[in-house]
Order: sequence, then C-alpha cells, then structure tokens
Amino acid sequence: SILYTAVVRGKVALPCDISSPSTDDSAALILWYKDDSAQPIYTLDSRQGNADQARQSSGPQLENRAYFNMINRPAFLQLDPVKEEDAGEYRCRVDFHKARTVNTVITLKVIVPPKEPVITNEQGRHLKGLIGPFNEGQSLNLICHVSGGKPRPSVTWWREYSILDDDYAFTPEDVVKNQLKITELKRHDLLAILTCQASNNNITVPSSSAVTLDLNLKPVEIKIHPYQRPLPADKEVDLTCSSNGSRPAAKITWWKDDKQMQHTRESVNRAGVSTSILTFVPSVEDNGKHLNCKAENPQIPDYIIEDSWKLEIFFPPQVTLHLRINPASEETQEGNDVYLDCSIQATPWVHSISWQFEGQELTNNFTPAVNINNQTLVLRRVQRSHRGYFTCSASNTEGLGISNKIFIDVKYAPQCQLGQKTTYGVAIRETVAVSCNLDADPDDVTFSWLFNSSTKQSSQIQYSNNKTQSVATFTPETHDDYGSLLCWGTNDIGIQRKPCIFTVVPAGPPEVSVQLLSFESDGKSDILRMCGREQRRTECRFHSRGVQCGPWQVAGQYNVPDTHVYCERTSRRNCPKTSCVCC
Repeated sequence: SILYTAVVRGKVALPCDISSPSTDDSAALILWYKDDSAQPIYTLDSRQGNADQARQSSGPQLENRAYFNMINRPAFLQLDPVKEEDAGEYRCRVDFHKARTVNTVITLKVIVPPKEPVITNEQGRHLKGLIGPFNEGQSLNLICHVSGGKPRPSVTWWREYSILDDDYAFTPEDVVKNQLKITELKRHDLLAILTCQASNNNITVPSSSAVTLDLNLKPVEIKIHPYQRPLPADKEVDLTCSSNGSRPAAKITWWKDDKQMQHTRESVNRAGVSTSILTFVPSVEDNGKHLNCKAENPQIPDYIIEDSWKLEIFFPPQVTLHLRINPASEETQEGNDVYLDCSIQATPWVHSISWQFEGQELTNNFTPAVNINNQTLVLRRVQRSHRGYFTCSASNTEGLGISNKIFIDVKYAPQCQLGQKTTYGVAIRETVAVSCNLDADPDDVTFSWLFNSSTKQSSQIQYSNNKTQSVATFTPETHDDYGSLLCWGTNDIGIQRKPCIFTVVPAGPPEVSVQLLSFESDGKSDILRMCGREQRRTECRFHSRGVQCGPWQVAGQYNVPDTHVYCERTSRRNCPKTSCVCC
C-alpha cells in the first residue's frame, strides 16, 4: 500500500501502473475501487479498441472531480478538488488483453485545514486590523481562537519572522487557543503587527489573522531654553520649553513652586514636538523659588516629566535699617551705646555699604564715638550731637538701595541754653527778672535756684517754671546781694551737670552801644576816658578819691582804672535812667 496525502480543496494524483509485461499486450480494463466497495468508483474500458479511445466513467461520489491520465508514466487518477470524504484506501485494478490482472493499493490521507484564526481581547471582543490605542507601559492580553482542522492545528503568535508564543491548548469545544501576554508595551511596539497562525500540515500556507498595535506614547524629553541664567527683577522675559516623544503631542504647563503660571503660548510642529513660551515678570520674591516646566500625555495619566530651574533673580539691594533695642531701657539716653543694623537683601551680593547721618556720609574716623563694622553701626556713649536721622545704603551691579530713616532721639539731662543773657545790672531795691533757659529731653524739667556771693548763700529765690524755662525774681537790698544766681534743672534722665550762672551787678549795662574814643592818663591820679554815644559825647573823669561823671551823678566808686565804671543820670534832671560804660 502506498500512502498519499492531500488537502481539502486541493488536488491529488493517485498512481496506477498500466504498462504491460510484453510489448504486444495492453490494458483492456482499468477499475478503481475505494475501501470495501464492490462497485468501482471509476472505470476505463478499452476492450473494444485501443486505450486512447477507451470509454471513461466515474461513480456518483467522484462526480466530475476525477480524471485518469494515461499519458504520464505511471498513469494516475487525479481528484480535483479533494474532499474530506475522499480519504481512504484506493485500489487500481488493471486487466490486460493477455497478461494477468495487476492491482495497485493506495491509502489517501485527507487533511482538513483549520479555519481562519479569530483574535479577541480578554472581554471576548473580536479584534482585527489596527487596534488600540493602548498606553505605553500597560499590559496587553490577546487570545487567538482556532476551530476546525484535521488533524488539530498548532496555534502560534508571530511578530514578523520571530515567534512570540507557541504555547497553545485544546478545549472541549474542539477549539485551539493561544493567549499572548505582553506585560509592558514598549515604544517599539507602536504599529507592530502581531500575527496568529494556525497550521496542521506542511503542504499549505498556514491560516492566519493579524492585528496592528496603536499606542499612546509617553513624552521622552523636556528642556527649558535658553540655558539657566539669572533673571532681572521687574523686567519681562520669555522662556521656552519643548518636549518630544509623546504621541499624541504632550501638553506643557509651567509652575512656580506649586502654583501654575498663565500667559503661555503653545504650538506643535510636524514632528510632534510640543513647544510652550512663557512670558512673565520675575519679582524679588521669586528669588530662590523653583520654576518647573512639565509635560504629560493627556491619555496617559500619572506620568509627567519636568525640567526645573531654581530661580536666581538679580535685583538692586533692598535695605532695611533696624535699631537694636536695649533690653534695659526703651529710650536712648545720653551716654548709652546705640547699635544700628543694616539688613540687606540683594542678588548679586553688594560690593559696597555706606552709612549716612543727616544726609552726610559717615566713616570710622568721623568721630571717635562712631564705629562702623560693615552692616552694623555702633555709637559709643551717644551724645546730643548724635540726635538725628540715620540711613544706610548698599550697591550692587543692579543699582543702589537706600534704607528707611531712623531717628535717634537722644534723651538727655538739662543743659544751659547757649546765647542767653548772663549778666544783669540792677540798682539796690530794684527788682530784676532773671531768665534761665535750658535744653532738655524730656522737657518736663524741675528747676532749682541758688544765690551765691562772697558773703552769703541762699536758696530762697522766687521763680516760676514753664517747661525748659524758669524766671527768677530778684531784688538786691544791700551791696551784699550782688553776686551770682545759679540755676539748674532735673528731668527723668538726670540732674544738670553744670548750673547756669547769672551775674547780678550794680546798675546795669547800657542798652545803647558805647565806644571808647580816647584814653589819657598822667600816670598818677587823673585819668580821662572819652565815652561815645550815638548822638553825643560824655566825659567821665577818674580821681583818686572817686569817680566823677561830667554832667552825671556818681553811681559807684571804683578806684581801679581798668574796671567798668557805670555813670547814672540823676532823677532830678527828669531824665530816664540810662547809663554809659567806660572800658
């Protein structure tokens, strides 16, 4: 028996040797039988003539699919197309005119190809052609179902010429399955063609179905342009951020720390590169914050790439002046040490720091009390002269910054006011008002008065107060009451160190201007002085026994020529009390 294999819907040639043993003999009758059938399925009868003119006929099971070819050697019975039921044992019987009959036995095996594979997802949805889109990084399960086929086919998954999975299983429903599991889709899986093949023979091309993967891809790269650099404060800048690799194109957002920024312009080019331009005005407060550009594929949640800058903002110095508080006292008192701190915020850092007092620049050699140590100014044993406005300033490459003004309000004990009248001329039993004016802060001053001369001292002085001024009322009763009046004050800071001294002398200095015109002396007793007044001249004579004033009455006797001599008009001339001074 000879084994032949055929495929359903294909064709097969079953050989039969019809050549005779001798040259003068030929086949007279050819009969084809199948299996145990007693009736031939195909007959070729040439008993009435030669074989070329033989009559052929086929049984109903072969219909018009059979043809016996006697030209070839060996001759063969061709079945086209082959049916599944054609499988079995065939016997070719050849009867010769003279020779004995010859039988040829052939076994035909018919293969039934499997049906076209069906590809589904885990939910059983039929997939074909372009499928997806799936997200990069996600898993994918594809199931290939193949029914039919005799014998049962092998079912395999292929990617181009590489086999991916050849592990298949049979089901009770006579279906062969192969489940392809991809744990993580990669970028190179985009538009990959996955083919499921079913094959049960090496004669025909395997039946197959294919799908093409469509993927959403994650962004790969992101960059802020231009290169990172310091940005000027309060000046508008444009920054560009670009991202590629995303499918579809990435969405770009800008963030300053955790706050999303606006005022952006987006675009996408043909290559799928996303670009965003941010326009913003950096502020000083942005210095040290983080500027982030983020890119994400809206179809792939929870995956973001970013590029980040730590903002370095260049700005002119911001200068703040602080008075360091003395814990022992809330006030700045004369004699205290005062500390001023110059707080500076600047990028880049400053190259110079200076101090000013009342608009005038301070240096270490300004006064011994001024000590400058970079950002700290120390006033040692502060005085009234330090009372005023202080500032500090700093410069960097971006400009000059000037601090706030701080007024150093130096509190001090009372002191005599400069420029006030200190000599009072008064006649005996004449009352004079002596004014004592002080400088003090605070100005709530308590006054004290004291009279002092070579013969007496008394604190029984009548006076009135008004803040930093006190007016004493004084009346000399005798010559012993000429001398000095001492005035001093006390406030919350302390007592006045040096009292103000007012001299009370007989008569009083003239209120008109007097000029020495001439001076003559005989060297013994007579001295002549000429005292000039605005409108007239008056002679004052000095004698060893006293003073005589031309038309004037003697007001006092001074035997020392170099001292002041006061001449007072007498009241009987009915003239106002005036005086002249000879010096």
